[in-house]
Amino acid sequence: MDGSLTRRRLCSLGAAAALVGASGCIGGGNGNGDSDDDEPGPVSAAPVGDDWSWDGSVPVDEVVQHHDPSCGCCSRYAAYLEDNGFDVHVETTDELGAVKTDLSVPAEARSCHTVEFGDYLVEGHVPLQAIEALFAAEPAVAGIAIPGMPRHAPGMGPPDDESLAVYAFEDAESDSGELSEFVAV
Repeated sequence: MDGSLTRRRLCSLGAAAALVGASGCIGGGNGNGDSDDDEPGPVSAAPVGDDWSWDGSVPVDEVVQHHDPSCGCCSRYAAYLEDNGFDVHVETTDELGAVKTDLSVPAEARSCHTVEFGDYLVEGHVPLQAIEALFAAEPAVAGIAIPGMPRHAPGMGPPDDESLAVYAFEDAESDSGELSEFVAV
């Protein structure tokens, strides 16, 4: 592949950008998992691999990740967890919004996948550094989230100079329903 931009490549890139935009992967989308889009998610231009290396620990070895069967970035996030030593059980569903409702994930916290991480929920492309901080602090919350789909998060792309805000949330049935900033990574 010579890297030149032919008309065919330009059309392919335009079609891919349209699919990504339609799936809510650009501009935040609604992030609630209620997508009828059967197209795969966006493909990161750079491999995630060592860019999001982590050498910490959490008291959990096995996790369950819920996502739409056609979500490419969700599969990359599961691979990120596996690459860091976690046994990831993936449960795909066409009714992701209903799963999130059953797990009591507040609408404001929702992203493209939900991970059951021990007694906590991890919503979206949350770096393991934030998950480690969650288990170290043991706050009385249902979980942590990076709402939407930031481009510089695990499973989406390599880190950059902009920090990621990670929010804590109570379950959707609580009176608060608000997100509070937990940590920036």
